[in-house]
Formats: sequence, C-alpha cells, structure tokens
Amino acid sequence: MTQVTMLSASQISHLLDMPAVIDAVADAYKEKANHPATLWPMVYEQLGGEADMDIRSGVLASKHVFGSKLLAWFGENAKRGLPELNGLVNLYSSDTGEPVAVLNATALTGFRTGPSLAASWLTRMPRPC
Repeated sequence: MTQVTMLSASQISHLLDMPAVIDAVADAYKEKANHPATLWPMVYEQLGGEADMDIRSGVLASKHVFGSKLLAWFGENAKRGLPELNGLVNLYSSDTGEPVAVLNATALTGFRTGPSLAASWLTRMPRPC
C-alpha cells in the first residue's frame, strides 16, 4: 500500500501562500476550460434545519489525480462555538487508483474561494484601452 499524506488545517495554512494558490486556481480553471480536467456532477443533500452537505469531485489530468471534497455545513454550529463548515478532500492516483492524500477541506476552501471569486469578477471587468 502507498503512503497517504494527511494534512490538517494548521499544516495547510503553513504550507500554502496566496500567490501560489491564485496560480493553482488559475491553472485548474484553464485545464477545465481546455478539458484535461473534468468535474463530475455535484451531490447535494439538505440534512434538515440549517444543515446540508455536498460532494464535489473530478479529475485533474495534468496532476494524475482524481478525488472528492465532502463539505458539511451546520448553520447552528456557531452558537455552539464550533465551525459551521467541515469537510475532507480525498485524492487518488489516476494511474493506479491508490489513495494519495486526505486534506482538511475547510482550510483549502478558505484559500480557494477568494482567488476564485476574484478571478470570476476580474474576467468580467472591461479591459483598459
């Protein structure tokens, strides 16, 4: 069995920096546009009350990985002193199917969402003359 890397939120925050994340997000969007990356249909389920979960998954061909991100949102958790969003990312080798990594999805989502939103808005802005 291969070694599986496990990264906590703390480890992710120490390993990632925003310029690298912005570059990685831009590369992923380019791959999706050019079709070497594929997103599979999202699974979403309302869990009752202020709670839901979703699973997003796909293949990133250039990195030879596929995987899934499961996020659970519990809106009442803030009142309990708990995070509202929790989840894991599971990555697998697209060459062998073996697990590669388990990552804290909450930390990754926090890093990814800002650059994704910025890129989305910047692409809609008029170009200077």
